[in-house]
Amino acid sequence: MLPSHRSFYVSDVGLFLLLAVPCLNEYVISLVLSFGDVDFYVGSAKTALNTFVGIAGVLGLGFSLLRLRIADSRDLVFISFLVKLFAGGWLLFGYMQGVSSALLVLALADFGAAVVFGAALVKRT
Repeated sequence: MLPSHRSFYVSDVGLFLLLAVPCLNEYVISLVLSFGDVDFYVGSAKTALNTFVGIAGVLGLGFSLLRLRIADSRDLVFISFLVKLFAGGWLLFGYMQGVSSALLVLALADFGAAVVFGAALVKRT
């Protein structure tokens, strides 16, 4: 049996909170990149990446909280499905470019969430 699609709304809040907080953001990025060849993660490139991921974390956190607060609808589930599908695609791209093998795990998690959202869409018709 698949988990409730709404459980992914809650898990996204936790993930994006980690990415939105500066000191936690740097720890998470360092952990993910420790599984790959990441000589680029120094100096201004490190600052730029931390800033970009921090902004993405704040935006993701805001949207995740909104998803929890508004009534569930087919549109919301469909948009969540698309977000998970495209996020998984970007993570898979990063893995295929050799950034970190941890990105494959994250991509599979997003694709798995997309399956749950897709099942919720089919189930509601």
